[in-house]
Amino acid sequence: MSSKPLESEPKGEEFKNYVPYVVWGYFNPSTPGGIDSPMVNPAGTGAPSLAELGCSKLLVCVSSKDQLRDRGVWYYDLVKGSGVKGKVELFEVEGEVHAFHILSEAETPNVKKMINKLASFLV
Repeated sequence: MSSKPLESEPKGEEFKNYVPYVVWGYFNPSTPGGIDSPMVNPAGTGAPSLAELGCSKLLVCVSSKDQLRDRGVWYYDLVKGSGVKGKVELFEVEGEVHAFHILSEAETPNVKKMINKLASFLV
């Protein structure tokens, strides 16, 4: 997150009522820097360089109906453009909401697709 909304996010006073913004403030009310803390804003002041990530590969998963989809793509673009030495991959599932693979009570084709992607990434 960031105090600067992305193109697809609400602007001005509406942003202050945007669920991801509200949730961050609720769970982390005393975090120095608030929503721009480097703990949650990888492009914020004082954030460490993403080029220095200590991993050889990174998988960013998003789903098309997720409120945070564009934030995931933003993060992917930041890491990819940072000069990080590892492999960076973006994986998108169409027609699903945030955390669908965890919240679904059924093993749908998209749940299988996500779980298979996560499993193959780990091996």
